[in-house]
Amino acid sequence: MERDIGDIRREIDAIDEQFLKLLNRRSSLSVEIGHMKRASLKSVFDPAREDEIILRLDPMIEPPLTLPMMERIFREIFSLSRAMQLRQKVAFLGPEGSFSHQAAFRVFSLDGDLVPQKDIESVIEAVASSRVDLGVVPVENSTEGMINQTLDMMATTRLSICQEVLLPIRHCLLATVPRERVERVFSHPQAIAQCRGWLSASLPRAEIVETSSTSDAALSARSRENSAAIASSLASELYGLPIIAEGLNDCRENITRFWVISRCALPVKGIAKTSIIVTLDNTPGSLYNALGVFASNGINLTKIESRPSKKSPWEYLFFIDFQGNLSEDRVKVAMEETRAFTRDIIVLGSYPEGRTLA
Repeated sequence: MERDIGDIRREIDAIDEQFLKLLNRRSSLSVEIGHMKRASLKSVFDPAREDEIILRLDPMIEPPLTLPMMERIFREIFSLSRAMQLRQKVAFLGPEGSFSHQAAFRVFSLDGDLVPQKDIESVIEAVASSRVDLGVVPVENSTEGMINQTLDMMATTRLSICQEVLLPIRHCLLATVPRERVERVFSHPQAIAQCRGWLSASLPRAEIVETSSTSDAALSARSRENSAAIASSLASELYGLPIIAEGLNDCRENITRFWVISRCALPVKGIAKTSIIVTLDNTPGSLYNALGVFASNGINLTKIESRPSKKSPWEYLFFIDFQGNLSEDRVKVAMEETRAFTRDIIVLGSYPEGRTLA
């Protein structure tokens, strides 16, 4: 015999009451842990512990609930718990409405005082100078590759990575005029590159103007006649610019990877991803030998990128990401063996590997 809507709603109400009681209890325990962390000078922000909870609960999920759905719910609970323990200042590439703002809000929706910065360099400098507690910076796009400003600054400031955030990017064209009247398009260089094909096909005569962020592009387009911006739907809401076209990115699967950075490395247990920067000796086979160390120890490299060291002509730094935790014996062996083929190693940190949340 089928139940009516009233019966189902009464069951939902009972579950909601149980859930609230459990949430109250969890909140009280979070406050207690916060006191203990502060007494022992431990960081309130512990992404490794949060990731451990998500992975432990994953096998318990039953349809129609999915892992991304469950993770979105618990990320809000984690942020709420941290808010009860200690609020923190978090710098991001602004103004509000940028994709960096969205990434920062996804992690620190309730516990972070989000502080916009004019460019990536300013975000990293704000963390390094202790003007903020944490920073969120873009590091790589799945379409256009690594973001050089982030790599160069991380090489010089020697801050630590404590979390990786993967954010799907959906570009929109914002303007107060119809598309046929758009004479110039403002946006960040990365966004322009990710939409190059669409721009060539849809606005071939428009002037392309680079800005420091997509949200700054929205502000510029709002103040100029016959102008548009490539930015997010959030920027459309914040700055009162209608969306006149959507889905501008040339690649359907367009994802940007962000790092949450801090002045101190955070401990990570279990499965992790590690980022390092190495400077090699200028001798034949040095790169081959350094990379071979990871293969011989069964460590998978997920990224290798070279950048000029800016110290000597033709000297390069190599940014390396690999699957492994600095606390693992095999990683310790590989790191020690790598030193034989390098002049310097900067350890950016081990951190939980990011997952894309729809």
